[in-house]
Amino acid sequence: PTSVAGAGAGAATPRPVVPVPGAIAVEVDRIIDGDTLDVVSAETVIRVRLFGVNTPERGERCFREATDRLRVLAGDLVQLVPDARLTDRYGRELRYVYTWDGMLIDEALVLEGYGLAWTQDGALRDRIVAAEAVARAEGRGCLWSPN
Repeated sequence: PTSVAGAGAGAATPRPVVPVPGAIAVEVDRIIDGDTLDVVSAETVIRVRLFGVNTPERGERCFREATDRLRVLAGDLVQLVPDARLTDRYGRELRYVYTWDGMLIDEALVLEGYGLAWTQDGALRDRIVAAEAVARAEGRGCLWSPN
């Protein structure tokens, strides 16, 4: 099994990657915003747009919070799973993005109130739309909290 150094700087204990079916594990290079990151695969930097979530753009409410949350969730290694559309109109790779231990980051961002579910298409659309309904109903995160 693949393993990666523990989360955060200075962590010394390797942790096993929990493989997601159909996923490839890649190193995180940098976080661009709440739904876009650069990863390294085969020594090439690739820009990836999370398939299932749309987070606020720069200058909009919750931009910083969503970006910071993606940074924490992604850590230094993510797993990518393709769906029907492989790229967006900007040439970014579209992928569902999972943590090293198998949590769907797209869904987590929506469930925690940092992004909106992508409703157009996608194999996991219904699951992520349901997460948005919970986040809205419970006033979660910076998007749905009453303050």
